[in-house]
Amino acid sequence: MKKAFRSIGSWFGTFIHSIRFRLTLWFVFILALVLGVFSVFIYFVQARDLQVDSVGRMQEKFTRVQNFFRSPEWQVSDLSPDSVPGSISPLQKGDLLILVDTKGSVLQNWGENLSEPNSLISELVSAGSQHRDLNIYQQTVPILDQNKQAVNTDYLFIITPVLRENLLLGYLIIGSPSELNSQLHRLMTALLLGSLGMLAIAFFGGLWLADRAMRPVATIAHAARNISESDLSQRLNMRGRDELAELAGTFDDMLARLQAAFDRQRRFVADASHELRTPLTIVNLEVGRALASRRSVAEYQRTLQVVDAEGERMTRLVNDLMTLAHMDAGQTILQFEDLDLSDVALEAVERMSALAEHRKIKLETGELPELQVRGDRQYLIQMISNLIENAIKYSGEGQSVWIETSGSKSKASLRVSDTGPGIPSEHLPHLFDRFYRVDAARSHNSDEDSDSPTGSGLGLSIVNWIVQAHNGTIKVESKVNEGTTFEVTLPLQK
Repeated sequence: MKKAFRSIGSWFGTFIHSIRFRLTLWFVFILALVLGVFSVFIYFVQARDLQVDSVGRMQEKFTRVQNFFRSPEWQVSDLSPDSVPGSISPLQKGDLLILVDTKGSVLQNWGENLSEPNSLISELVSAGSQHRDLNIYQQTVPILDQNKQAVNTDYLFIITPVLRENLLLGYLIIGSPSELNSQLHRLMTALLLGSLGMLAIAFFGGLWLADRAMRPVATIAHAARNISESDLSQRLNMRGRDELAELAGTFDDMLARLQAAFDRQRRFVADASHELRTPLTIVNLEVGRALASRRSVAEYQRTLQVVDAEGERMTRLVNDLMTLAHMDAGQTILQFEDLDLSDVALEAVERMSALAEHRKIKLETGELPELQVRGDRQYLIQMISNLIENAIKYSGEGQSVWIETSGSKSKASLRVSDTGPGIPSEHLPHLFDRFYRVDAARSHNSDEDSDSPTGSGLGLSIVNWIVQAHNGTIKVESKVNEGTTFEVTLPLQK
């Protein structure tokens, strides 16, 4: 039993803190305000109309009584008639007519009998003495029924002074039963019960609507709980054109981006491990072979050269990885300044000229007009150097690498071209992916040539990041056996 109560309590706690419950409460609260204002308006308008109708009926009744006493059937000589002559009476069932003198003494009364007339009459005479014109009052008075029992009844009274030649002789009190209070009470009850009923319907209907509206959210939450890092292939595929469908579409897009990011991360880790494993394996094999038995000085020297080359390769790989990691983490701060792109290109050419001369590659420049751009000098030099190094690496002895710049109205362009073996078209879309390298046949390097530039597959990724950081674009064109051209476009400084 305790477990059942605990389960119910837990469900209730979750329910009252849910969005659908709070959304329903807000809906009911706003509806309650609207119904409250509407009910108050209806009540006061209806109360005013009922009061106007009651006053109108009392005025008609007073006119009939007044006409009756002025008719030939009633000849008045003083204010103490013994009876009402004739067959036509101005009074209806429940009415009462009281004639009193200025002191409040009853001279004559007709109609219903009052249980306590003196207190009522003195109160009405006191109120009537303050106003000489016609006044209407509402009062609850005890009336004697057939069994001489006092029954409280709501009455409307008209008190009018009786004058003779501007001399006040007394007061005429006309009373008629009034249902004004009971009508207003019934109206208030109807409005209250109706409003409560509508609020109850709105509450349960709102819960039903909120539950239907929140079902897509529950679907999204269920999918999010079932998604793990190892499986990001699930999608909601929710159809519709409302906000929740848009949210589901955004969630699917986010999952697609996450899946792509995780795939890149896995490939990155796998490729980095593979790139590091190869030189480490070579180092271990060479060191193991050198330690296995006594070797000649030349053999030890060759082993140390291999270890040094592989160590340099790992150093470059780790440096590139650190550079990309800083770039991805947003920790790279660029120092923007106004630069001449052609001067930056010349500086990069001078920096790479020794490598080109060593590889017996012709490093040539074309037109280099003055092009003012805004950028970070060191990173732009690194970008151009990586492109030149890439061109040198994949060019054969005696071939050429060409660097030139040009400008248009709003763009500055830099092109690095080589006359190497070219790149097949199926590889072009992936050139800037990390660790992506075209078939080894494109490279003219040999494993035996320790002076050959080695690549980590990260150079073009760094180039692409630098270009994007400068709000530029990069594209590549290549034909097999004809060569490759990389073109970088940067915004021209005006």
